[in-house]
Amino acid sequence: MPKIIIYHPDGSSAKYGLNGPSFTVGRADGNDIVLPAGAASSHHAVLKLNETGDYTVTDLESTNKTKVNGSSVQTVPLRNGDSLLFGDIAADYHSEIVIASAPFRDDQPTQIYEQRSAPPIIPGAAAAAAKVASVVVVPQVIHRPASTTPRRSTHSPDGGCFALVVFSLVLPVAFFAGLVIRHHQDKGEWFWNYLQQYLHS
Repeated sequence: MPKIIIYHPDGSSAKYGLNGPSFTVGRADGNDIVLPAGAASSHHAVLKLNETGDYTVTDLESTNKTKVNGSSVQTVPLRNGDSLLFGDIAADYHSEIVIASAPFRDDQPTQIYEQRSAPPIIPGAAAAAAKVASVVVVPQVIHRPASTTPRRSTHSPDGGCFALVVFSLVLPVAFFAGLVIRHHQDKGEWFWNYLQQYLHS
């Protein structure tokens, strides 16, 4: 569990175990970690759990700034062994996630925030939970219903016969029309007048 040790001006110190999502730090009584009187602001900084399992410190626009390892910071992730200053109040950050830092002797009582215990298990609730855990979810496949309206294929025998009949009627008519027009152009008279004369002769 990550821990932060606050060093008081009188030489005493207090160690806090961090096991929650965030902790406010400052002189005001409403903070999670209350700093002793000094140059720290009433609401000086906040510690937030990050994805590595360590905490990130963010300065809350304090008057005398927040420093990590001697440098003023706005937001910076903390690592095991980092030294902090909230105004003039010194602190050390320690974590089980060790990255090239000195070992930490954990021989001081720890104040733990947000310690949570598992809720009691009721026999009926335990059986219900086991039943829910044993349920296997089977994905449902949705089948589209087949259409009841018959679809007419463009390659059906009926379609082919119809096209053949139309073609056999259109072709002779077009051919005859061409002969009439050609006769009119060559002879200067319409073909049916010539046909009438031929039939009466």
